Amino acid sequence: MLDLSRRAAVVTGATGNLGASVVRMFLERGAHVALPVRDLAKAESLRASLGDLAGTALEPHLIAETADPGDRAAMDAFVERVLRAWGRLDILANLAGGFASGSALEFDLMQDVWEQNVRTAVNATAACVRPMRARGYGRIVTVGAAASLKARKNGAPYAMAKGALVRWTEALAEELKTEGITANVVMPSTIDHPANRAAMPKADPKTWVSPEELASIIAYLASDEASGVTGAAIPVTART
Repeated sequence: MLDLSRRAAVVTGATGNLGASVVRMFLERGAHVALPVRDLAKAESLRASLGDLAGTALEPHLIAETADPGDRAAMDAFVERVLRAWGRLDILANLAGGFASGSALEFDLMQDVWEQNVRTAVNATAACVRPMRARGYGRIVTVGAAASLKARKNGAPYAMAKGALVRWTEALAEELKTEGITANVVMPSTIDHPANRAAMPKADPKTWVSPEELASIIAYLASDEASGVTGAAIPVTART
């Protein structure tokens, strides 16, 4: 099992469909995990589901506070609170995002999806990179989508935003590669979660990517063992 016991991680989008699996996997591997969330009640529900993995009030392994990942000032303040609590920040998992379908001519919709996926990743990363640079160590993992490789009809808003994350990750990796910080993006096909099952009732979810499968890849990219992997866009297609 990968050892993250000396690491502190920030996970955005932790109350979404993938978040619980990533947070649990990080905690099971010994990491301390901080969650900037918009809905604190959902974060508390997640904490309750984690039981002893979340730690105690005196020695928390999980902290959650209200902060919008798309708001740079809010994320700067959140990172300062993480540093006060644990004295370090080593890992950022950019899970925050959103999906919408629509015409390639609907710019306002494209802008909304861009804000949900790109703005959150860039601003959260900008806030977290500062302490990573100070220590000369960091792991940044962003969740993209297989849709970034090939857009379909009515898929322009999502494909455009997720495609931008691939190019952004490549540029970010080049910018940070001499500073001990890696940056990678995973590109899953359909993830098996309740919203997708409801939207595609005739599909076979056994062929989809399970949250645990994707979380295990994210955990590897967040580990010391993945020091040689940076600037990579990794397809995760499971059985599709």
